[in-house]
Amino acid sequence: MTIRQFVNRSIIRTLLLTALLPLATANAAQTADGFWGHRIGLQVDVAYGENPAQVFDLYLYGQRTGEPDYFAIDNDPRPILVWIHGGGWIAGDKAAEVPQLIPYLERGWNVVNVNYRQGPGTAPQAVDDVMCAYQRVIEIVEASGIPTDQVVVSGASAGGHLALLVGMLNSDGNHPCRTTSPPKAVVNWFGITDIEAVQEFLSETRPEGNYAAAWIGNAAKVNEISSQYSPLFLVTENTPPIITVHGDVDTVVPYEQASALHESLSTTNRLITIEDGNHSGFSDAQYRDAFQAIFQFIDDL
Repeated sequence: MTIRQFVNRSIIRTLLLTALLPLATANAAQTADGFWGHRIGLQVDVAYGENPAQVFDLYLYGQRTGEPDYFAIDNDPRPILVWIHGGGWIAGDKAAEVPQLIPYLERGWNVVNVNYRQGPGTAPQAVDDVMCAYQRVIEIVEASGIPTDQVVVSGASAGGHLALLVGMLNSDGNHPCRTTSPPKAVVNWFGITDIEAVQEFLSETRPEGNYAAAWIGNAAKVNEISSQYSPLFLVTENTPPIITVHGDVDTVVPYEQASALHESLSTTNRLITIEDGNHSGFSDAQYRDAFQAIFQFIDDL
């Protein structure tokens, strides 16, 4: 089985499992009648760069107005989720991520669903892209006169890694797309935190699915890429609040990636350990509890 086949199979499993999530959790802010889909307007493939992969979709709350404009965006302040898909930095697409967005849309959040450059030998382009996508989101929010302090960044697997970097590099560092508005929080679903450690782990356990080695391309660059772009090495006293959900028998991104990160954090953080959970293979009850913990964590900030 090739690396791409391995990653694509992982994406399909994730999509099928998350499609079954119990979305109406106890702390959901439900509308009076429970119907809300008509209040969302969708803008597809909004460009934040010149490359065709540098686009995102906007899910914006508003009202259906009928002709001539049909939809009016609501500019009232509301939380915003920036979601980054996984796929080992070499595969995946925002089109498959809608189930991941529903818990936030259901609660009245606006959502940004991001694509980025990916593929073998493309490191670290994905990092640059999500940083610039976040910068563009902040520009849009500021232009609308809405406060930027309610933006949360999240992703799964490689997307979790990229979400962590958006949080950390917007709090410290000198990336060209750094903003002065770091995320309110990062929600990390089983993301990579030490690239070189994952590369070494996969080279021993599943070399045919070593997405980290494929993304970097050149074995001589593994240490360089890992030292610059591993969240574990970028933790500071300014790191934004982080909540992580990770299964303790994950064989794609080892659980130790999460535990090492949270042991190093001094800022607000929480690690949700899914017992007997593999790479997104959680029960309905475990997903329910995880989402309840996520929204409580954010509400408490």
